[in-house]
Amino acid sequence: MYIDKDGLTRSLSAPEIVHAAQVSGSSDSASADNSPGFAPISPDTPSWGPPSGSGSDSNSPGFAPISPDTPSWGPPSGSGSDSNSPGFFPISPDTPSWGPPSGSGCSGCGPVIIVPGQNPGSSGQRLANIRFLHAAVNQPAVNITLGNRPVINNMQFGNFTPYYLDSGSQSTLITVTNSQTGQTLYRRYINFAGNTAYTVSIINDGNGISLFTITDTPCNRRNFGCLRAVNLSPNSGPVDIFLSGQGRVFQRVSQLDVTGYRTIGQGSYRALVSEALPCSSNNSIIMTNDYVECNNTRIAVMDSTSFNIMNNVTYTLYIIGMAYQFPALQILPLESDLVY
Repeated sequence: MYIDKDGLTRSLSAPEIVHAAQVSGSSDSASADNSPGFAPISPDTPSWGPPSGSGSDSNSPGFAPISPDTPSWGPPSGSGSDSNSPGFFPISPDTPSWGPPSGSGCSGCGPVIIVPGQNPGSSGQRLANIRFLHAAVNQPAVNITLGNRPVINNMQFGNFTPYYLDSGSQSTLITVTNSQTGQTLYRRYINFAGNTAYTVSIINDGNGISLFTITDTPCNRRNFGCLRAVNLSPNSGPVDIFLSGQGRVFQRVSQLDVTGYRTIGQGSYRALVSEALPCSSNNSIIMTNDYVECNNTRIAVMDSTSFNIMNNVTYTLYIIGMAYQFPALQILPLESDLVY
């Protein structure tokens, strides 16, 4: 169930329990380019074209990720609450919660609440596990405060944090500010349930940003890993996702769709993403490193990445970036092996 900025609710297309919130914040930064971009030059990829974008007129390219394997969470320099310096990367993800981002006033601070499915858990303190992902293209680096705790400074597009602990079953204020100017980009309350893990993604919302929150369900398959996909690209349209040795594992994943989990055997895999193929059956699909094909229609692979799957661990393939534009579309695999 998703609650929008007018207080209305609607369902997202996901077979798993998915909880998301999108609320527009104020922003003076540039939004995504509306130009269609360029298709690949390869003669082996003839039959497709760039989908239309959804941004405004700005041509600001934003920030590309350093690497999906090197998330840029870390302690900002300086210890005072007024420090605006961008900070340094940590040596260990076990020391996450420092770095005072500067903040300005709050515009439109009314509560917006996500109520996820709650786990009764055990007796004692019920803590929520919360991590953040910057998936908003052509938006500035941000500082994030969880409640009254600054947790990350100078977080750029494509970067993600480790999990932070927060008291569950209560409204927690999340504040996102521009790391360079201190301008408040987003400031709302969200309900995080105890004994539950969440990934909170910063995504595009018109000229500004919003937050998209999903629960990270533990994998209960001892002899398999659990895999799902989330499409956070603002202009890709529906995409298909493929896995080496498995073929097409997710079909027609639209913007803000969250798939159900699939069980995948332990091992090393290569994941690929393309525009959705025009065939419903997986039997006739031809998959290569550069393109996928069915019914005499060949579509270029927009990105691929290699990652490992372990038994009893949950993995999510995040599709971020812009199709045929900059920053380019990419697959970002994130794992969640928390035990509740």
